[in-house]
Amino acid sequence: MIQPPTSRHTSRPALPPLRPWQSACLQQALATLSPQHPHFLCQATPGAGKMRLAAELAKALMARGDIDYVVYCGPTRAVVQAAIETLHTVTGKPMHGQLGAAGAGMTYQALPGRLDALKRLGQRHRLLLIWDESHHAAGYQGGEGPNRWGSTLMALERHVTYTLALSGTPWRTDGSCMPLLRYLEVAGEAQATSARAAPSMPAVPGSTGVDATDVQTSQMLQPDFVYTLQDAIRDSVCRYPRVQLVDNRAIELTGFHPRTGRQETHRYASIPQLLRHPAIDYGSLVRLDAPMQRLLSLGIQQLNQLRQQDPDAAGLVVAADIEHAEEVAQHLEAEGYEVCLVTSRDPLAHARLDAFRHDRTPWLVAVGMVAEGVDIPRLRVGGYLSHIRTEQHFRQVLGRIIRRQGEQDRDCFFYALNDTRLARMARRLSDDLPQDLATVSLNDKTAPPLGGHSTPPPGDSPTTPHAPGTADAPAGYPPDSTSADSSVSVAMGAPSAESTISVAPDVAFSEAFFERLIALRLTS
Repeated sequence: MIQPPTSRHTSRPALPPLRPWQSACLQQALATLSPQHPHFLCQATPGAGKMRLAAELAKALMARGDIDYVVYCGPTRAVVQAAIETLHTVTGKPMHGQLGAAGAGMTYQALPGRLDALKRLGQRHRLLLIWDESHHAAGYQGGEGPNRWGSTLMALERHVTYTLALSGTPWRTDGSCMPLLRYLEVAGEAQATSARAAPSMPAVPGSTGVDATDVQTSQMLQPDFVYTLQDAIRDSVCRYPRVQLVDNRAIELTGFHPRTGRQETHRYASIPQLLRHPAIDYGSLVRLDAPMQRLLSLGIQQLNQLRQQDPDAAGLVVAADIEHAEEVAQHLEAEGYEVCLVTSRDPLAHARLDAFRHDRTPWLVAVGMVAEGVDIPRLRVGGYLSHIRTEQHFRQVLGRIIRRQGEQDRDCFFYALNDTRLARMARRLSDDLPQDLATVSLNDKTAPPLGGHSTPPPGDSPTTPHAPGTADAPAGYPPDSTSADSSVSVAMGAPSAESTISVAPDVAFSEAFFERLIALRLTS
């Protein structure tokens, strides 16, 4: 069991009043939960305050005598510690899981090892199980069994009185259903209509185990309460995101042909075109110094502007792995900025993260520890350098910077490289934005990008240019198994004089790339 420091429980801070959506969801949950309907799913956008709602529900169920004990499950220790504090603050009861407590918290990783103890606890007490970020658990799907956490939840189901599932992205990338929740079979036009009506609740395929677009019948998740990003922005609960995709229109790839040994140069008009070359993939692109530095420079520029009015404002960069995170931190420190680096390799990471929440350090760099569930409202700028390109991860990371603190922080800024898949995710994100903010500009530089910029910021174009490149991958790439290793370099030089006039923001980006040739190794 996870227990926060004792000092955290010595006093209970004053609580702000519930937000209207929290009050409405609380009343609906109290009216819905019953022996016939023991499971409740709250789907609310990241940053909306789901844990406060969960704690208020626990308090109300205890007050009316429906439950005796609360068990909370979350994805990380940091998330669990924050949840325990919220439960204690709202209910006034200890939640440390020891003698005399009214609840306990644990990670999903710890849940299977505690299953027998939880079953015994459920035989003696009436339990409310809160499982946060519920997309981590998988149920049966397409002939496949549940994952370890899903099977544990199903084994625990008959030993708890009620369950409350919380998620801002209640779907799984593998297409499987989540346990304990209700799904409705939809087919044909009904499926398409449902998807248009609720883009944040995608259908998952039926028992065939193939993609939803290839089957006639799918299962649509049925949340009990939905609070969208659009709702949260209109209610001033969340900031609206200004998502900018960094690209360049004068990219050169130079290398030696694996068969002829001749040096060849191929030019591309956008990052998506570059990524068609077999020597370059998105996972390697995010690790290259030049694109990383340019993306960071845009984030630095934006954060510096924000900190002129709000000295507490901070930025988050999510990196591809621990080594990459260390490189990102080193770059920011070389620019003169203090950085909080939190990775699973550091035994003091949780303490550092907690300190960052309350100090004025400008930058936080991490891999997965803050991807979901972590509440640090002073984060207002995000840099996405993760190698993961799933919509769930994209939205979860974005969710770290959208929680509002007051009246003066209505915007947040999110930067990513212009990968085609990420661009599609940004377009779909607009489905959850108020109509007047739901423009994603991909070609027209005069159209505001996602979030409502009327003009692009200094630096790179936040658009996805589709001008034709001068060449695609040369014949003979990739090298066959008998070729010797070859090296290539990627450079993004200044556009032509004609194009420079119309895309002047690209110049600084191009020069930065031109000054730094990046060597890659082609493997057989």
